[in-house]
Amino acid sequence: MLLSFSTLACPNWSFPQIVGAAAAHGFNGIDPRGIGAEIDITRLPRFNEELPATLDLLARHGLRMPCLNTSVVLVTPAQERWEMMLEEARRYADLAQRAGSLYLRIFGGAVPKGVTREQATALARRHLRQLSKLCASHRCQVLIETHDEWAASERMLQLLEGFAPAEAAVLWDIEHACLRGEAPAETARALGSRVRHVHFKDVAIRQGKGVPRLLGQGELPLKEFLAALRGIDYDGWICLEVEKRWHAEDAPDPEESLPQFVKYMRENWGGREKK
Repeated sequence: MLLSFSTLACPNWSFPQIVGAAAAHGFNGIDPRGIGAEIDITRLPRFNEELPATLDLLARHGLRMPCLNTSVVLVTPAQERWEMMLEEARRYADLAQRAGSLYLRIFGGAVPKGVTREQATALARRHLRQLSKLCASHRCQVLIETHDEWAASERMLQLLEGFAPAEAAVLWDIEHACLRGEAPAETARALGSRVRHVHFKDVAIRQGKGVPRLLGQGELPLKEFLAALRGIDYDGWICLEVEKRWHAEDAPDPEESLPQFVKYMRENWGGREKK
């Protein structure tokens, strides 16, 4: 078990604060999704000309950045807009190669009005093929998050048809398939070895949407998710994703959510940790 957290949990912290907290609470890594006011970290000096110093800071604290979280959406019909997505993916793939990050997270996206699901799936596959080749050339892997139209495992597998697991795999966000009525064991059985990274969280359901809560204080069957992961012999990263950036008033503060996650995982995973 390797533990990381998304910087969505601490949108007001500086990068040194984030690194210090990760080291202090026993994390193995950090999944950057915005630092301060900037959501796209590839636009920050710390991840460009200052990257050697950033990597040195992480290394001195025994930390890695396993998964870089992009805003890229596969179902993007307008070619000009898709070119912008591709450019973002190129920046992140370059950063992944320089930083030794394993994965790039992308979204499948919603099906636009006037577009059938079959048309959206075909478009998504064409775009995914481009990203898969891009990531392979930068020694990282593209991961599609279980989100929006592709949250349920059946839809995700339809999207991934024709792709080997080494070409395109899955980031399992435990919230979204669950909100669509899919049991954790069902998702795990269907996706199996394609699951390469996990977003772990708890939420209260309000009008069909999740509002962040501390683990055990929401409505997700967390222990079922952990049992499902153990059932497929998952041995990768588990990332705490508390969306404080998007739910500033409702989400727990990072001073509470980060140490609670480490404690919860140590108590409920079985004590098996990897360094």
